[in-house]
Formats: sequence, structure tokens, C-alpha cells
Amino acid sequence: MKHLVASVALFILPLTSFANADSSNFSTMAVEEDTPSVCEAPRAPTILNPSPYIRNGYRAILRIMAAERWIETGSCECYLTQIPWDEVILEAEGYVTSDNPLLPFKVAELRLQADEMLATRDAACAN
Repeated sequence: MKHLVASVALFILPLTSFANADSSNFSTMAVEEDTPSVCEAPRAPTILNPSPYIRNGYRAILRIMAAERWIETGSCECYLTQIPWDEVILEAEGYVTSDNPLLPFKVAELRLQADEMLATRDAACAN
């Protein structure tokens, strides 16, 4: 019986200290609004689509569009923050590769394409 009481006490003691812990520590886990650095693509807002997969596709398309503007203009200006999301959504129709509404894009391929295009831009604009 002594062992049972000791076991229960060992189990309850951490629970009481956990209950008294400051719950404000969990606020650090909250995802804050995305504020892009110097010339970084912002995350697509959740209002555009509840699916993170689709929003990631929109972000990759935004990056491709910005790189295309650099190619068109030759300007090293940051276009990532100048292209509105509604324009990205309209452009996204040209990147649909599936009839599946949950997976309309090949996001990994879009990211690679954007990475390559923006790496070329970054190299050209570094000089």
C-alpha cells in the first residue's frame, strides 16, 4: 500500500506544478502576421484559401511573377511586394495542373522554378 501511495504522489506532484504554470508561455507558439524582410515574398493570407498547400502555390506563383517582371524590365526593384494577391490568383489559373481542387498545382515544381528564376535575378542584381 505504501508503494501505491508513493506512486500516486509522484504522479500528482508534477500535475499540480503544471496546473500552476503560467499559461502565457503558450502565446509564443502563435503564428504572427508575416512581415517580409527586404525583398522576400510574403505568405499568402489565409483569407485567400484555407488550404496551406494552395496558399504555398500562390506564394510560389507570386515569386515567379516577380521574376518575370524583372526579366521584362531589367530593374532590380523588388516586385514581390508590389504584385497584389488578386493578380496572383488570376495568374494561378495558368498554373493549374490537376482537376483536384485540393491539389491544383505542383507546388514543389513551382518553388523550384521560382528559386531558379530569382537566383538568376539575385546574381544579376548583386553586381
